[in-house]
Amino acid sequence: MTIDLHRIKMDKVLRWIEENMDKDLNIEKLSEIACYSKFHFHRLFRAYAGENVIAFRKRLLLERAAHQLVYSQSNITEIAFNAGYDNQSSFNKAFRKKFDNSPSEFRNKKLIVNNDPLPELNVEIAMKPEIKEIPTLHLICVRKQGSYKDASADAWGALMGFAYSNKIMKKETKLIGISYDNPEVTNPEQIRYDACITVDSDVKLDSEVKKIEIKKGRYAVFLHKGSYDKFSQTYAEIFNHWLPESGYELRDKPCFEIYLNRDPRRTKPENLKTEIYVPIR
Repeated sequence: MTIDLHRIKMDKVLRWIEENMDKDLNIEKLSEIACYSKFHFHRLFRAYAGENVIAFRKRLLLERAAHQLVYSQSNITEIAFNAGYDNQSSFNKAFRKKFDNSPSEFRNKKLIVNNDPLPELNVEIAMKPEIKEIPTLHLICVRKQGSYKDASADAWGALMGFAYSNKIMKKETKLIGISYDNPEVTNPEQIRYDACITVDSDVKLDSEVKKIEIKKGRYAVFLHKGSYDKFSQTYAEIFNHWLPESGYELRDKPCFEIYLNRDPRRTKPENLKTEIYVPIR
């Protein structure tokens, strides 16, 4: 068993959990995905992920619930049920333990903050988005964890090194970033970021590069002009002001970004252009 093969196995498990959070957690199923004995699986998972499999899934569900409290119209009982709790009392207790607020307090505080005027953005945002139905996108990606700034730099460094050494970069290749977590509710060291490029043929992968898909669906597409450092302000403007008045709701899929500049390192920050895709229904 090599370290690279172990990483491939455990990454398959992590992605299966992330993509199937509303399914029952079956340890036997997960151990089969990892090709490890179920008797050793728990210890191997904890060593790799830094938390046991139950805690990992519970954390993702609670963080999703926090997002839904602020950006959806669902009532707290429904959100509690979707987070895997049979009753609101148990959900309230778990939520308060993680976020130091009850779900209702969290919702009310965030709504008050969201209605405050935003600071000067120093970027251009087209707040009348184009609504698009996109086809399924086939990607290869590298995932890194940490603050978005650090994780994105590390992920793109690894992916571009792989892509250029294997001569798979083409004119039509799209550069895509997938941000899974909200820095306001997820600890910096647990934030997940995928650096991705589109591919139209089979590519021989290494242990760090994975194949993933962005499934077809409807998105509101915003154009962000300016530094990547201002993304958080742009997302705040979208979620806090555009979304509540739009008549749309968020789908339970991550946002993603398409970077329109071929080489951002050779582009002045103010000249950077990025499309931000927000999943809606």
